Amino acid sequence: MTANVAERVAGPARRRRSGFSLNRDSILSPSLVLLLPLLVLEVAVFFLPLIFITVKSFYNWQPGAVSPFVGFSNYSTLFGQAAFWQVVRNQLFYLLGVPLWVVAPLLIAYMLREHVRFAGVLRTIYFIPAVMSPAIVGLVFRSLLANNGPIDASLQQIGLGFLAKPWLTDAALVKPVIIMLVLWGGFGTGVLIFSAALNAVPQDIFEASRLDGAGFWTELWRIALPSIWPTVLLWTMFQVLSIFLFMFSWIFVLTNGGPGLASTTMDFSVYQTFITFGFFGAAAAQSVVLMIMIILVALLFVLVPWLVRHALSRTAGARAAGQ
Repeated sequence: MTANVAERVAGPARRRRSGFSLNRDSILSPSLVLLLPLLVLEVAVFFLPLIFITVKSFYNWQPGAVSPFVGFSNYSTLFGQAAFWQVVRNQLFYLLGVPLWVVAPLLIAYMLREHVRFAGVLRTIYFIPAVMSPAIVGLVFRSLLANNGPIDASLQQIGLGFLAKPWLTDAALVKPVIIMLVLWGGFGTGVLIFSAALNAVPQDIFEASRLDGAGFWTELWRIALPSIWPTVLLWTMFQVLSIFLFMFSWIFVLTNGGPGLASTTMDFSVYQTFITFGFFGAAAAQSVVLMIMIILVALLFVLVPWLVRHALSRTAGARAAGQ
């Protein structure tokens, strides 16, 4: 009888430890009820179109007409085109801008934390480009950077004409110029995010480091950066993903993918293949490849920190065992 009582007492505890049990309270929990509309919207807006496009990528898709099944023909054609690999190389080149897009706002946010006069005004000024449409910003800089435009004319007038360049029509210059313009457009958002993260760090830690003689760079590297590392990682992931997802407006307004394919990105290439050329099946295949690239990048940002933490914990455990 004692064993039966013990079993009845221990049973619920074991069930609680083994995982969650689906019951009426859990189904009707406020959190799940609030999350359900977002989940439905996510499925309707993201997953269903993704499945639709994936299916259509195996057809010679012609909306409103007979679309024969072609298997992997769209993909083999895509991977056999030199233009596709040029676009991939462009994507990889734009990744070179990520360190700049992360480090520059981080440094400014850290310097503004040092009780700079009018720090709030400066943050507002830095944030102004972020609230402007990339289309408007792109049109302005397209005019400024045009051949013999205002910037080139100003350089000529001050005797620096040798610095005048075809900024948006030279294949060797156009991608670095776009990287700098994207930095200018998103710089203020990074400053605000890093400022909020730094303000959440207890200030007595910085004061103690100064009493110990820590300098600017030592304090930034050994105290500030480890304290806001999750924010830095999140912002870095956003910048990397933006290269695959949010470059379209910049490319469309500034260069239209040119000169040639020198500045074309994957999302802009999908637009051209679908809208300009009308190759719907090929555009669907490009979309699937782009989505796979995005998923791989997202998984990389999830797995790498986990592997680093796992390796550090194993190293710490080994040291503790050795002592």
